[in-house]
Amino acid sequence: MVNVDEYEELMKPIMIVNRIISVWPVEENDNSILSRMRIFHRILLFVLLVVQATAVTADIVHHWGDMKEVTECALITTAFYLSILRLIVYTIHDRDLQISVKTMKEDWIKYSGDDELALKEKCLPILKLAKMFIMTVGSTILLFMVAPILEIKVLGMEEKKLPFRGFFFSNQTNSPAYQGFYVLGVIGGAFGGSTIAGATTLNLILVMHGSAKFLVVRRNIENLKNDKHSSITFADCVKRHQEAILFAERVENTINVLVLGQFVISTGLVCFAGFQITEMAKDRGQLMKYTSFLNSAIFELFLFSYSGQELLTESDAVGESCYASNWVGAGFTKSMQIVMIRSLSPCKITAAKFYDMSLANFSSVYIFQSIRYCLHCCY
Repeated sequence: MVNVDEYEELMKPIMIVNRIISVWPVEENDNSILSRMRIFHRILLFVLLVVQATAVTADIVHHWGDMKEVTECALITTAFYLSILRLIVYTIHDRDLQISVKTMKEDWIKYSGDDELALKEKCLPILKLAKMFIMTVGSTILLFMVAPILEIKVLGMEEKKLPFRGFFFSNQTNSPAYQGFYVLGVIGGAFGGSTIAGATTLNLILVMHGSAKFLVVRRNIENLKNDKHSSITFADCVKRHQEAILFAERVENTINVLVLGQFVISTGLVCFAGFQITEMAKDRGQLMKYTSFLNSAIFELFLFSYSGQELLTESDAVGESCYASNWVGAGFTKSMQIVMIRSLSPCKITAAKFYDMSLANFSSVYIFQSIRYCLHCCY
């Protein structure tokens, strides 16, 4: 059994990045300054991201006709618009998100024995993967922050660029305006990167927790013994199955619009980043920056697809676990048939019901695009 301190230590990286963007649900008894200022924090963050996205959009208009510059600005502005979408979705579904996170915490604390082992089997590797993603996004954002300074100091370039682009007025590169806009860009980029790292890892662990709940149900069903207590035990399995379905549906309803935006915009990000890589094959500094960006975008979509695949697989396998249990001669076969029929409609994470997030769909779209861009760079 995991206590509260152990749970918070496991979730610490995810909690930190989501508290930076004011997404992680606040405990009912939390009277800290951060919890009281949560609404103002989120509004300030929203305004900052809108200003940054608008400035980069203006930069697209300013450089219209220069395909290289427009593509670079489009790459960055789509990331900012996706950050804005994340804040909007989580604000609308704040209550559902709070319930989901609370349920996840309660499960970690109350599960013991084989249930705890099943939960850890599913979620501990994913928590490590989430930490890796946070570091990947952090390194990419840091690279964008320092790239303009390195280009001026190391490469001797005369043109002054902002870390995340943006156009405010024609002579913005003069001091002290340039330094002020540079700091603004660093802050906006830091918060934008935090929404990427925080929202993606939160979605990942919630979906994987849903798959873990189905795994617990499956193992309890497979371990059923055909004795006088079997009907009561199976009734508990049915209750847990219903709870797992409710949890998965709540997570799906919370993030499905976000997943659609993620799918559409990230597809554009992959295309823009791939184009930038092919155009900057001889510029090692820019090549490194946009290769890192492309890796982060594909990694993010992989996490969505992988967790969606796990949820789909585990919820679908409940019927097989029923058949594999000791059901012969038991008094709960009618109820078991109902559970098996329900498992024929597995829980999924979708892009607003248009697209299922799975490894098969991921490999058919994004791996093909990545290989195509790599071949284009080589030849």
